[in-house]
Order: sequence, then structure tokens, then C-alpha cells
Amino acid sequence: MESIKLLQGESIFFEEREAVFRKDRFTYIPIGLKSKSGEMWTTTELDEINISQIYNQYRVKHGILFPDEIIQIRKHYGLSAAKMSQILGFGINQYRMYEDGEVPSISNARTILAIREKSVLSSFIEASKSEITNAEYSRIIKRLDSIQEDIKPIYQPTVFSGYKTLSLTKVANVIQLIISILGSTFVTKMSKLLFYVDFIHYKKHAYGITGIAYRALQFGPVPNNWGKLYNSLYGIEMSEFIYPNGHSGIKIESTMPVENSLSESKYETVLKVCSYFKDMNAGEISEISQLEKGWINNKDNQNFISYQDAFLLNYD
Repeated sequence: MESIKLLQGESIFFEEREAVFRKDRFTYIPIGLKSKSGEMWTTTELDEINISQIYNQYRVKHGILFPDEIIQIRKHYGLSAAKMSQILGFGINQYRMYEDGEVPSISNARTILAIREKSVLSSFIEASKSEITNAEYSRIIKRLDSIQEDIKPIYQPTVFSGYKTLSLTKVANVIQLIISILGSTFVTKMSKLLFYVDFIHYKKHAYGITGIAYRALQFGPVPNNWGKLYNSLYGIEMSEFIYPNGHSGIKIESTMPVENSLSESKYETVLKVCSYFKDMNAGEISEISQLEKGWINNKDNQNFISYQDAFLLNYD
């Protein structure tokens, strides 16, 4: 979504409200526009953010997988969305609609969750054998036999992960893209850049990019277990840098060329953040991050920062 363009006299309003979705009640922050005269309205883009806030909470409450996870399961088995719908007994293209963001019914959601076990999917394939051709059946079974393990249990995304499962691939991709623009970057600055990448994207789309959870530590927001995180990234290395005065810092460098796998909105968010902070050093961006409400409200106990605080960011 593009940045909201305000006309003279317009402003953005944030007002916590309640909404009911499938008989469940949720609190969310509806985002809209307000004229100087007090008239309030929304746009299609803002409506999508507002609705996504409600959908996210519903998924978490009922253990319903998010679109990325639903896609992961299908790709693991090498099936098309249409074929997966047919095997599971869903409506035509229903699986694709779930991948595109439609919230499954609780019963369908549990079915999708259950087929993480290969034996469960096998039973569905056998039950639908009469509805697919012999060639399709043979191909699917051959693919299934080549898979050695069930899909590992999925850690449910929460508001503290931007409603995304942690993706080391996306973290590495974002860091490599930042380094390609700004050069090797000190850990302190990189941590703040990642925070703004995730939170600015959440502010515009109601979900983050990397799935990183951030804590409000002494010098600003920092990825949880940042040392372990950075050390586990393929194509990313940390090295000690020693200044002439004897002080040292840790730099993050990329050992791989950038292969961008980010969507357009994610890519543009990274570019925007690099443009905002390209001329700031680690100390300056740390000071800026300590002006954010999410950090201020959680610093005393070094708590995790809710991505909902993205709506109060000083940058967009």
C-alpha cells in the first residue's frame, strides 16, 4: 500500500474499537481519515488493514494457520491448490482462496493442520482416488513416498511476531538487501533497521515481513536472541571491527550476492527504511528508536513489543 496522501485539513485517526467476527468479539484499532470539520471515512486500503487486524486475532484464537503456512504445506507435497482442494473435499479453488487470505472455517482449518502428517494426507488421497485419474494418483503417491518426514510443528504467529512465522530466509534476504544498499552495517544499526522494516510494513499491511519478535532493550528495539539469530543466517557473517582508539564493534556482512525473493511491498519497505536512515550511525538511529511508543512502554521490563504499536510509529 502506498503512503496515505492527506489533503489540506485532513488527518489520520486511531481509535480503539470492538468488532464481531464469526460470533467472536475482538478489539482492534480502526484506521481512517478525518477532515478538519470532524467527518471520518476510510479507503479500500485502510479497510484491508482494519479487517486484517480482526482476522489475525481470530486465527490465533482458534489455531488457524496463516496463508504462508497454508502455502508451505501444499508445496511440501508438490500439489497444486486446485488438486489439494479436490483431495481434501473442499470447494473448487477453496484452498487457493485460503492461500490468498480468506479465513478457513474451523473444521477446514483443522483438516489443513492435520495433513502436516503424511499418513493423514495419504488417507485423504485414498478416499478421493475415484475422483482423480490413475496417472494423477500414481504421480501423487510417488511424490508422497519420496517424502521422508512429516511437516515439523508450526509455531503459531502472534502479534509479537507480526503475525508471521519466523523465516530465516526472509531475515537473510532483508539483511542482504540492506547491505547491498548501505554496505556492511554494525549490529546495533542493523537491529534497528530490521525493526523499522517489520513495523513499517505492519503499519501498511497489518503483518510484518520476517517474523522476528523484538524486545525493548536498553538502547532500543532488538531482535529476540539476536546473536543466535544472526549466526544462523546463511550468507551472513559477523566480524569484529576495531577502531583506531581501541573501541570495537560487530559488523554484519553478506557473503552472498542478493537474490531478492521479497514481494513488491516488502522490497519497497526495505528501500524506504534505507532511505530514511542511510545517513545515521548506530548511535543516532538508537536514539530515534527510543522515541517510539512501543519501546517506551516496554523498556522498563524489557518486554516484547507488540506490532500493534506500529500504528504509533513516528515513521511511515
